[in-house]
Amino acid sequence: MKFEKRTFFGGVRTSRRAILKAGAAGALGAAGVAASHPAFAGTAEAGRTYDAIVIGGGFAGVSAARELKAKGKRTLILEARDRVGGRAWSSTFSGLPIEFGATWIHPSQTLIWNEVQRLGISRVDDPNPDFAVFATETGGYAKQELTFLDRQDDLLRRFVEGAETYLPRAYDPFYREDLLVDLDKLTLGDRARQLRLSTLETNWVSATTGAYGGGFERGSLTQLAHWWALCGYNTETFHGINVTRPVGGMGTVISRMLAESGATVVYNAPVTKVTDNGSRVQVTAGGQVYDAAAVVVAVPVNTWNSINFASGLPAEFSRLSTQTVGVPTAKKVFIQVQGDIGRPLVNGKSGALLDLVLAHADKSAQGTVLIGFSVNPKLDVTSVAQVQSAISEVLPGTKVLSVKGHDWGKDGYAKGGWTFRRPGQLLGSLRAVRQPHGRLVFAGSDIATGWGGYVDGAIETGIRAAGLAAGLTTAGASARS
Repeated sequence: MKFEKRTFFGGVRTSRRAILKAGAAGALGAAGVAASHPAFAGTAEAGRTYDAIVIGGGFAGVSAARELKAKGKRTLILEARDRVGGRAWSSTFSGLPIEFGATWIHPSQTLIWNEVQRLGISRVDDPNPDFAVFATETGGYAKQELTFLDRQDDLLRRFVEGAETYLPRAYDPFYREDLLVDLDKLTLGDRARQLRLSTLETNWVSATTGAYGGGFERGSLTQLAHWWALCGYNTETFHGINVTRPVGGMGTVISRMLAESGATVVYNAPVTKVTDNGSRVQVTAGGQVYDAAAVVVAVPVNTWNSINFASGLPAEFSRLSTQTVGVPTAKKVFIQVQGDIGRPLVNGKSGALLDLVLAHADKSAQGTVLIGFSVNPKLDVTSVAQVQSAISEVLPGTKVLSVKGHDWGKDGYAKGGWTFRRPGQLLGSLRAVRQPHGRLVFAGSDIATGWGGYVDGAIETGIRAAGLAAGLTTAGASARS
């Protein structure tokens, strides 16, 4: 999850004029960030009873657990992996710290920004790129001055023109539902055709539109416009959203949040069955059965259908999971190249193996580390030869030495990367899946009404779900007394 392109792919937190003078970019992020080594882990006994169980240890799940603790609820987190974080992952490559998922924060994302400040974690801004690379009329690529980004901006603004009218309240996307009925049916490709963009213009804007949605024909126009609204309908924020990083990575943030939660955590415990009998919920994970008055389901929407909800789920839930919300072909790859090649910002053509390429903030001992993002199902993020071919097309003469990537679509506990709704999902399913179903409450960046696709959206839904779940635990206790 952004995530992780210059809003989801990154940006620079400066004025647009400063961007054009100094450079601009960032990188794509997926929602939630993992710590390589969990800071806290408890133990749980089979059959033990809790006030609440949280399925999933990403930012949504950990936020929910911490809120439940604050409300006096004894809480268990069941995490399928051996780490916290879900659809993001802190690691290392060529001696440098890397994030396979979310990396940046911004003051407009008030929940995560305030969290980092409260925890006393320092922040650092990424350096700007030196040059841009864009498609040409002849079908290849060419190095451009950063002022070329103005042309891309003009196209982007045309895509989201009118958002101030049909999405006037960024955190309430349903406020003018009457104006969204037809717009929510449109793909990004539909919008490009409405605007009568040429193939070249489509290629120029691909990295900031089509690549978001997993392709022009998958992603919805209203998702892009929703991000634009959250950015205040201006390019400065849109381009600056992915620049500032917490020192120590997002793994440091979630580890400290987890420690504060006081929740018991069971790792390597994928949930296989959830049974809501009306008064209690039994959750089967790792061959053990746990019991609670309420359950917060804080795993990606794409994985909901992988869990056996014994009492069934409403049609909206299973339909949304089948359709997918997280981009199912999302990939991120780190690329060690030989020597210092500067700091490029490469905007890939529609359908390219790499949608966007930019430089890591730091140099390695062997030279430059590049960060590549892709929604192309053909890309193998472990293949040096395939990545070399893709890099040679956009940065001729650049030698790839090694790669390290993650294919989020092939990750069984994610089945996709960053959030990007499909046509019809905003008005068709989003409100329904945010409501409790029996003693189950759902959370996760995929169903945020704010920063969907970002950590801020995950925290938003975790806090909300905890409040709903706490009410269910109280109701359950009253029913037993």
